[in-house]
Amino acid sequence: MSPKRRRRPKPSSEQSWSSTSSSGIDSVGIEIDLHGMRAHEAETEVKIHLQRCHNARLHIAKINHGHGTGVLKQLARDILKKSDLVARHYSASYGDGGDGVTIAEMDYGGGKAFNRRSNNSIVPKALPRK
Repeated sequence: MSPKRRRRPKPSSEQSWSSTSSSGIDSVGIEIDLHGMRAHEAETEVKIHLQRCHNARLHIAKINHGHGTGVLKQLARDILKKSDLVARHYSASYGDGGDGVTIAEMDYGGGKAFNRRSNNSIVPKALPRK
């Protein structure tokens, strides 16, 4: 290849993004999978995951515990019930995993969930009829 046709390598700032940024901060996933964990392992993982989601200012956190015997589901829901970081929690819809996944809405003050109409500052008004 002739020297004119060679491409210069991209600067390091334009090269592909890695999973961690240059400052060393890891990206936070919205979902955690508890399959195969024992109760004491799952308890610490759920607490860490909730704290990381709260610090990243995510609106929801998903906990995938599966159906199984129900031990991990009950453990996860007990932790969410006692946590100050969570406004409310509920089972996922049928397409998202049903009763095998619990969704927790994070609380950032006021105690109201983020998607309730009374919590929104701008409420759309109906257009007048002509």
